[in-house]
Amino acid sequence: MSLLSHAGTPVLGHAATGSALASWTPLTAMLGAFALVVAALFVANRRVPVASRAAATIERVTGVPGWAGATVGMALFGLLLAGEGFYSDVAWHVALGRDEVLFTAPHTSIFIGLQLILLSGACAIWFATATGVQTRWRAGRLRVPCSALPLLALGGAAVAGFPLDEVWHHAYGIDVTMWSPTHMLMILGASFTGVAAWLVLGEAGVDPRSGAWARGLHVLAAALVVQGLSAPLGEFAFGVPQFQQLFHPVLLCVAAGFAFVVSRLVLGRGWALGAALASWVLNLGVGGADVVETRQAGIFLASALVVEAVAFVAGTGRRLRFAVLSAIGVGTVGLAGEWLWNQSAYQPWHASLLPEAVVLGVIGALAAAVAAVPFASAAAGRDESRHDQHVPRWVYAGALGAIVVVVLVPMPRRVGDVHAAVRLLPSPSSSLPSSGALHTVEVTLTPAGAAEDARWFQASSWQGGGLVVRDMVEVGRGRYRSAGPVPVDGRWKSLLRLHRGDELMTLPLYLPADPAIGEPEIPAIDRSGQMQAETRYLLRETHEGGALLKWVVHGLLVLAAVAWLGAFAAAVRGVLLARPSSRLGPRPRRDYVAGRST
Repeated sequence: MSLLSHAGTPVLGHAATGSALASWTPLTAMLGAFALVVAALFVANRRVPVASRAAATIERVTGVPGWAGATVGMALFGLLLAGEGFYSDVAWHVALGRDEVLFTAPHTSIFIGLQLILLSGACAIWFATATGVQTRWRAGRLRVPCSALPLLALGGAAVAGFPLDEVWHHAYGIDVTMWSPTHMLMILGASFTGVAAWLVLGEAGVDPRSGAWARGLHVLAAALVVQGLSAPLGEFAFGVPQFQQLFHPVLLCVAAGFAFVVSRLVLGRGWALGAALASWVLNLGVGGADVVETRQAGIFLASALVVEAVAFVAGTGRRLRFAVLSAIGVGTVGLAGEWLWNQSAYQPWHASLLPEAVVLGVIGALAAAVAAVPFASAAAGRDESRHDQHVPRWVYAGALGAIVVVVLVPMPRRVGDVHAAVRLLPSPSSSLPSSGALHTVEVTLTPAGAAEDARWFQASSWQGGGLVVRDMVEVGRGRYRSAGPVPVDGRWKSLLRLHRGDELMTLPLYLPADPAIGEPEIPAIDRSGQMQAETRYLLRETHEGGALLKWVVHGLLVLAAVAWLGAFAAAVRGVLLARPSSRLGPRPRRDYVAGRST
């Protein structure tokens, strides 16, 4: 299994001018289109005060309350911009290695996108105040929609993560993993933006049954929730995961349990499947395809279908029951569908994931589905009090605690007692993106059964202009051969990787000299030795630094997660308490014209 390379000789970092990853065209094109739309909104309706023009135009065209349309538009455009930069940046690191300047095209796209997410929260307050929307919360003269709080919390933490990431790199080296604490501040801040945007629609009273625009915005929000909640699985999508494979099925179940229960409750019959299909379509446009072939971490169709089946058989009137039954289906039937999809993944799923994948998957899906019930009531854009059941708060608290548990269980990364004797056999012909040495890898393991229950056992080469992943195939007791050759020259970094249980270990096959970080070449020769911790070679550019900054940054990530949770809980409660008498709905157009509220 190999990935594509960009045209020309593989190069490292910002010199990758042959790749679209270094191109500023996507960013400038998207920003140009966004600027034209904003200009059109403010130029229209000149008889209306400037502060109300965009809101008035949005409401006239779409029927959606202007403050909500402007907020959702800015938030989702920011998410689109950050997402394009994110996927291009991951592709950059997988195929080309570290970047040597801060403001590359992908980084700039990410930073501007995160700023727009933050600004969307301020946009909600500005437009709600300017157009006189009756909000539950006030701050002096400002009218503060409840749903602005999650956007401000998400965007604020994500934007703060960008400069903090640069401090982290100066202190500990340039890590090329998605899951560093500073990266997760940015990734998670963006990932939950779709959830926050959906809540904006609910607070504004945008009922998906009220028209094509309303339906379309709800479906887009649902698709982006699916996308966002599965975004942390990007390392599996790009073929270089650095944490336990158990995360892959578990996080897919959490994402499906939340997204499709909400989709079915809010949008109605057939729309859990519709959200899955919309998410699949959105995934087709992710960046980096000229260098690295991105494969979706999950297809979600089986999970969506099982949620629709539960709704058909058991109904959705008793929402908690519907959520629980749906989650059980997601963690079993839905997981089986993902199992089939991931048989051709870079790291295929094997029986060694059982039973943990099913147990943690069901628990994660149950917790997420239970948390989805009050959110669905808030996001629906209509009064659904007749459907709401009294559920003790400890149930929701327990659900959130369960999500934390299923995320923490696969976190350890240990090293087993495995000895590997490696032989490299020259391979004269291949279609791989390398003009130099290609070798088939033969390995003898001690003990002989060390890889029998492996979650993956592979020879992997990356950062030389693409990615090459070869499964190790057993040819005798304790003896393995790679399914094809791997490059072991130039800028390629080639490793033998073994993952079993909570153990992730490696033996280097070839690593180039890297004078910038003081690392010598590890030549491509036959070698024998104990397998070691993967992070030693996958994160070769990192180095030890002071412990204080690590504690501070990890603490900030925990505080950010608590702040996000509190912001969403307060916003959902605020939206539900505002109904039905104080629902935020469209204002009469004469109020926009007059520039005052009634």
